Amino acid sequence: MMESLAIEDKIIRNKAFKALVRSKKEWLIKYGKSLSGKTVKDTYDYHLMWESIDGRCKVGVGKFGKEYYVNTISWKNGTKGNNPNDMRPFVCIDGEMREFDSSFDHIFHFFQDVSKIDDKALEVLGCLMYRNAFLIDHKEINGILTYYPPQEAINYLNAVIPIYDGISIEAYLHYMEAIAWNEDVKYDTLGYDVHSGIGRQNNMLTYAHIISIFMGVGSIAKLCSQFSRPPIGVSAIPQSVAKEAFPWLKIR
Repeated sequence: MMESLAIEDKIIRNKAFKALVRSKKEWLIKYGKSLSGKTVKDTYDYHLMWESIDGRCKVGVGKFGKEYYVNTISWKNGTKGNNPNDMRPFVCIDGEMREFDSSFDHIFHFFQDVSKIDDKALEVLGCLMYRNAFLIDHKEINGILTYYPPQEAINYLNAVIPIYDGISIEAYLHYMEAIAWNEDVKYDTLGYDVHSGIGRQNNMLTYAHIISIFMGVGSIAKLCSQFSRPPIGVSAIPQSVAKEAFPWLKIR
């Protein structure tokens, strides 16, 4: 049992918890929009989110991302245009930018690979994805809302799978956080209601759902059915499945 993964607050039908999640999400979106950027394509203002203890690996976002430079992005009101707040998540190792695949395909393969290595590590990842959907591990540090997952979980993952695709598991988690942050900033900019689940929440709960299937708890039929209906490519884990797959969360 990993007690540090237990969710302290009651999250089911809890208005105070929902309000806290909303305020954290709005804080992060406002901060993301406020970051400076370079308006010449393929040049960026880089903003650091996380750095390894030895300083060799850095994760953050660069502005502006590719959607800043195109006029084919669909806005909620039906118009087409650019996304003026798009960011580009990055991984930097020993001072050099690392081209890193941020696609769903790569992330899903990551979970699959972990499932072949260590069952407990897979469960830990599922718990972290679920917690991240609700910004549970985001804490104010030096005036900035920062992703800070439980150290007990990080220590276990680093011990079992120290490196994946050339970076540490801890770095990978922070890279996924950068992607999730950018999703919320992008969708909010385009006029969508990120508090309805779109963006970070849907993505993280989809990751948790896929992990639950690798654990033998979730239903692949349910996943495929949801994947085929709008919004395409997302399938948030049902709460009943999350409770069964991730008892360490102590969801209530």
